[in-house]
Amino acid sequence: MARLPLHLGAPLLVWLAACSCQPENNLGNVQPDDPNGLMTHDIGQYLSMTLNDEGQPVISFYDRDKGALAFGVGEVLGETLDWTLSPVDGYPDDVGLDPGDRGKYTSVAVDAAGTTWIAYHDATSGVLRVATCPKGGTAWELLVGDAGTGASPETGKFASLALDPSDNPVIAHYQSDKQLLRVARFNGTAFTGETVDEGTGYVAQDTGEQDIAANVGKYASLAIADDGTEYIAYYDAAHGDLKLATGTTGAYTVTTIDADGDVGAWPDLMINGDELVIAYQDVGNQDLKLARGSGSTWTLELLDDANYVGADAAVFMNGSYPGVWYFDGHDNNVKLAQQAGSDWSADTWAGDDAALGYHLETVTVDATVWVASYDYTNRTIWSDSL
Repeated sequence: MARLPLHLGAPLLVWLAACSCQPENNLGNVQPDDPNGLMTHDIGQYLSMTLNDEGQPVISFYDRDKGALAFGVGEVLGETLDWTLSPVDGYPDDVGLDPGDRGKYTSVAVDAAGTTWIAYHDATSGVLRVATCPKGGTAWELLVGDAGTGASPETGKFASLALDPSDNPVIAHYQSDKQLLRVARFNGTAFTGETVDEGTGYVAQDTGEQDIAANVGKYASLAIADDGTEYIAYYDAAHGDLKLATGTTGAYTVTTIDADGDVGAWPDLMINGDELVIAYQDVGNQDLKLARGSGSTWTLELLDDANYVGADAAVFMNGSYPGVWYFDGHDNNVKLAQQAGSDWSADTWAGDDAALGYHLETVTVDATVWVASYDYTNRTIWSDSL
């Protein structure tokens, strides 16, 4: 087995032979000029991370060199995550046939039976794709999750996948050609899609004319409650608002959570008991904010007003209090906001030796909070624990 040299805070990456969805596999013919298939490989963009049925961290991500989707299973080794990686879609086959650019905007979930589901964007065909593999399976099944609406749709961006109470995947995503929010859901045999919010154009009060066309659904973040209620936090770019869609197929209610200036980008939504917690960016001021509440009752808090912060937020519970990992765009660092009682702290966590904080994700393993992101400097996956 070939391993990457370990730099501060970096995970171990292991790539093994054969092509399947099992963790004892690799990325096949990746980088044939590199005997390890690792050292010059650019992996980790559009990172998504969750836990599998055995409580292990798993990731999906975009292989930038190959324009492809890959998957990894992690093992906690002290203060390091040891990743074993395998190909999913978009890699050339044995005769060199390349299926196209697939794997951006990934989102991964694993159901109670151990079946893995990954939603991602097919940039060549302009559709939302889904890869799935049962526990113990030997190959990924590749499905079209949603082809969007209209003659030449471009959909599947900012995909956010969650499992409903029946363990069927539901995927919120952005159709960029029509600038709207869609949801695709699996009925046990196939996916069906619907539009959740088409938005409205921004109308200037002084002229009464539409100045900005409707544009909703970027940065969608989906969570599903135990009763099946779906919650989707997303950005209304035309109005500069944080929005929340609540409901289920064919019956969503759209609420504006924050409309104070240009706000609502990069939301990350978490269900905490009867409360929703949403971390997001104040775009106009480049600050980190937090919304907590449900229904029509919400509390909005400013967590960090430093320069160019708040993108790629990843919210988690640290004991009884929420915490937020987020990107410092001024210094290319990972920052951490934590609450203790009524007070919040906001501190730089990592990034002195590399540009970190892109595509931040977080999971908790045996009470230890882990964070991962794309390391832009070393073009690989970085992780650390709290």
